[in-house]
Amino acid sequence: MSISTVSELRAAIADYLIDDMPDQINQFIALAESRHRREIRMREMFTRASLTVNARNVNLPTGFLEAINFRLLTDPVTRLEEVSLPEMTAIRQEVNGRPAYFSIASDIEFDVVPDASYSGEITYYQSLTPLSDSDPSNVLLTTYPDAYLYAALAASAPYQMADERLAVWEALYRDARDMINRQAAASRRVGPLVSRVSGRTP
Repeated sequence: MSISTVSELRAAIADYLIDDMPDQINQFIALAESRHRREIRMREMFTRASLTVNARNVNLPTGFLEAINFRLLTDPVTRLEEVSLPEMTAIRQEVNGRPAYFSIASDIEFDVVPDASYSGEITYYQSLTPLSDSDPSNVLLTTYPDAYLYAALAASAPYQMADERLAVWEALYRDARDMINRQAAASRRVGPLVSRVSGRTP
């Protein structure tokens, strides 16, 4: 069975469960998507957003899941280092200056109060559009339908008290998840830079 739309996913889940429970199946899909947001990072989720850094705290971009890189583009271009919230508490200063560190909570916090309005760019993982009748597909479903199917089936096991099936569905989901994350990690690795001579060569 091809699984590339939410209706096809619902039908596949019902076939595995040998029961068509529309309300519960929609809940299982929603639980699967919640798990995806926590656990899956795929290449197609990479995105960039421009931010104005003019205060200690600035809002996160739309659909933010995890930071990859943050740069201040105002000359000189500099890469900010991400630190944990406890580290930020230790290093933050009540002074004005050019930020060098940032941390993520409900917003983006910088180590100092910006002394000017800086142009910033953040690269991050953006959440995928949840499946619905009005948005019947997304790149995760069309590329890795098994990640959706087995995560939803694993979510169904407690409802159905199907403990003996949970281990199988969990293992299949984790295999799909781990492969997706490995591919994303590999795509972020950069090979050695090669010096090239500009212009024509004799």
